[in-house]
Amino acid sequence: MSWVSNNLEATVGLAGLAASVVGYLAALWLKRKRISYRVHLDTPVGVTPAHGGEIEVEWRYQGEVVKDPSFALVRIMNTGSQEIREDDFREPLTLEFGGRRVVDAKVIEADDTLMRIVARDKAWPPVGDTELVLPKVPLNRKNRIKVLVLLTGKAEKKSSVACVGFLSGGKIVRDTTTGNGPSKRSLVLGGTAMLLVGASLALLISSPWSSRPTSCAAGEVKITGSSAFDPVAKDIVDTYLKQCEPASVTMQGRGSLDGLRELDNLARNDPAQREARIVMSDGPASRNYHNLTPHPVGVVAFSIVVNKATGRHALTADQVKAIFSGGVTNWNQVGGPDLPISVVSRGGGSGTRLAFEEKVLGRPEPGLSSNDCVRRDRDPAAKVTRCEYDSTAAQLDEVDRLPGAIGYAEVSATTKYTNLNRIKLDDRDPDLDSVIKRGYPFWAVEYLYTYGPPQNGRLVDSLLEYMNSDAAKNILRRAGYVPCVDGPQDLMGTLCR
Repeated sequence: MSWVSNNLEATVGLAGLAASVVGYLAALWLKRKRISYRVHLDTPVGVTPAHGGEIEVEWRYQGEVVKDPSFALVRIMNTGSQEIREDDFREPLTLEFGGRRVVDAKVIEADDTLMRIVARDKAWPPVGDTELVLPKVPLNRKNRIKVLVLLTGKAEKKSSVACVGFLSGGKIVRDTTTGNGPSKRSLVLGGTAMLLVGASLALLISSPWSSRPTSCAAGEVKITGSSAFDPVAKDIVDTYLKQCEPASVTMQGRGSLDGLRELDNLARNDPAQREARIVMSDGPASRNYHNLTPHPVGVVAFSIVVNKATGRHALTADQVKAIFSGGVTNWNQVGGPDLPISVVSRGGGSGTRLAFEEKVLGRPEPGLSSNDCVRRDRDPAAKVTRCEYDSTAAQLDEVDRLPGAIGYAEVSATTKYTNLNRIKLDDRDPDLDSVIKRGYPFWAVEYLYTYGPPQNGRLVDSLLEYMNSDAAKNILRRAGYVPCVDGPQDLMGTLCR
């Protein structure tokens, strides 16, 4: 033990070397959640040999002319060691064709679940789009899907077919294996292992090593605001505190608007509070708070949710507006069972509620009419039975418990509830892929607010800097957020403006 204590750098280096070797071997045998795709066919349709313009060929499909036709055949397979569930797809599998447009597509191999979904979805495939979104379905180990697609237009580059998406706890990779030699994946793993080995050896001869962030700072800070973002922020702060022991951070999520009001009032009257407070906000603060400085963190999608007893999986925006205004009071009026509707909302200090009012309802929610979400005991003359909760968790607990209930929340917060249905709004899924590609309206940017710019080197400044670290971004992704600044995917000029 004395050698270890006297040779800390060497000990760490040896441990890193061992971990690198073990990690490389484990990666070869344990792939966890992994989807691989292989492009079996990507070829233009034409006349061979070419006739130099002597023969004019016109290709038609279902009576329509197809210009520059081509076929793509893609195999998608669960090649990992774990079953993939529907909830594991944070963003659905999407085939991209390098600018070519879909004329028609057919799933030629899949399990019965996907075949049934495709058969009854009259809007699939999305003809004319430059991509093909596949329905979210579970994939057991070794399960595979084959999709044949007829395309029109010229590809932007060779080998332009790709499969993208976001798999929670796993990855989507292109299958480039051939019959001879190692696969590209094996070569990448081997190269990565060698880099890790080299880094570990460097540690053996390096200067004293430290795992602390370069900007650790002492002090005390209180973070308040959004109850929806509170669990995610707590995970990030806990990771920071494990490496920055002198710091002390307390968390209290109780609503975005309440937090912003408190920060503005306290910091104006007590300058010491300006370096002791951070507020989490679902969406931008009002222009009235001109002293507050925004720090965008990530984009989050929200979902309307209903109790499973309603039998509903989709609603139109007009139906949602009618429910919240009291024009529809029973689920049988929108295709559900004979069941009274109970609206379970957030309190007036909620940023989630503000996003819902601005982006879905287009007006403020009606007044509070119920204490128990069942009887209109607060306002018997009200058109709608409506109750409120101060936190996301309390609201979702009530919707999960009460047949006939409807509410709304951040998508990732709803996944642990077994008695909820997330609602497709105007046939658009409640996820970030729909936000970016299909105009799904119910989303927000998560901000951290300070009173003016933070002072360099203080704890508030250090915490905000840590929010842009790889560790923080990984936590954001696992929680269903897309970081505002993330390498080539920079949303600062678009969604995070």
